[in-house]
Amino acid sequence: MIEINQKEDIIIPFDKIGENGWEEKSKLIIESLAENWSNDLKEPISTNEINALESRLGTTLPDGLKLFYSTFGIADIGEELQSFEDTIWIKHLWENNPYGPEFTEEDNISLPYLISFSDYLGNGNMFCFHSETKEIYYYDHDTRPFITKMFKNVDDYIKGCLIFAQTDLFGDVKQEQVDKWTEEIVSDLIGNSTVRKWRY
Repeated sequence: MIEINQKEDIIIPFDKIGENGWEEKSKLIIESLAENWSNDLKEPISTNEINALESRLGTTLPDGLKLFYSTFGIADIGEELQSFEDTIWIKHLWENNPYGPEFTEEDNISLPYLISFSDYLGNGNMFCFHSETKEIYYYDHDTRPFITKMFKNVDDYIKGCLIFAQTDLFGDVKQEQVDKWTEEIVSDLIGNSTVRKWRY
């Protein structure tokens, strides 16, 4: 199990999902999180199940997300990956709801293309992938415009989650110190402004 006592103990699991060593490093983090929280590991998802989801959605999942699902299933990555039943085109969430969000012109450019796949801590905010570009967007229900493009690909999102999740694996140092280290590492990888939008 991972124990973080210095910044160098924090694992950057991969640059790209599928590269050499990505599975071993990711597995170590995921298994450490499961042990830390006394949770069961999730089963990998079959190709048939992934194909059925893509058929229902009418588009393909990002390649990195498919490989992650087929390797680790709906694993705990520190944020809540949605079940396949909850994966949905977000434009359908507010159909026939007169009290839905008042999307801006900017929001409406990307809204028709977005499919949710992750709940941010279950607070109503969601991470979504673009059905055509496979870029990752963030729906923030508190701030207009509600939709922000965050990552070029899902690999960067999952990588960030797995780094941030190691905050809970602190050893002899305070959790606040590990939180500072993980934020520094992720900020170096994706930029301070993206981290601020994501975490604050």
